[in-house]
Amino acid sequence: KMMVRLAALALLSVAIAADAAASPCSGVAPRSSARLATITAPMRLRGGADIAESSTGINFPGMLGKQQIAGVGVRKKAIMGPIAVNVYAVGLYVDPAGAKASGAADAAAAQKSLVEGTYGKTLKIIMARSVGASKIGDALADQLEPRVGKGAQIDSFKTFFGGLETLDAKDEITFTQVGTTLKVSAKAQNKDFASASLCQAMFDIYLGEKPVSNDAKKSMLQGFLQMCGK
Repeated sequence: KMMVRLAALALLSVAIAADAAASPCSGVAPRSSARLATITAPMRLRGGADIAESSTGINFPGMLGKQQIAGVGVRKKAIMGPIAVNVYAVGLYVDPAGAKASGAADAAAAQKSLVEGTYGKTLKIIMARSVGASKIGDALADQLEPRVGKGAQIDSFKTFFGGLETLDAKDEITFTQVGTTLKVSAKAQNKDFASASLCQAMFDIYLGEKPVSNDAKKSMLQGFLQMCGK
């Protein structure tokens, strides 16, 4: 009996030592932590998990109101040959009910739905560096103009950003579609554009055939299809 007790104590000591050795530095989680992670991980995903854009480290909350994050990416600006700097990170939020109702089953259908659909969706830009607001507005207008043509709405779009002065790192811009209205918000200023064509053009910049960020488009389409159950 004494030998059995000693053997049991020896095994218990080994188990305790192994659990203690599993520190953050060792890269191995203790068994108790592993059990806790198994229990809590699904809870972190409720309502959409936060996503960090890898190039900038900028974090996007999992939810924006009732809209859920679909994907993120980075907008870069070439400054010399292959050298480019991160200008901003961009995330796409979508009404989950609208996503499911779209019935999109593949990337082509997802792209078409996200550009043309009138359900709630938002493009959220978070600046990675300080840039003149008029430069951002002009750059976006340059992308919008070939899609919608010149006119008062493009002029108004430029005027809105021209009145904001500088967009600093971590400042946010949102483009939210509500029906056929594009709601633009930045630096506590807001502007509504009642234009179905402008809504489509804005989302086409990031999700169309010639996106300004291929990685962003890929991430957004993948996330959208997951919302659709694909």
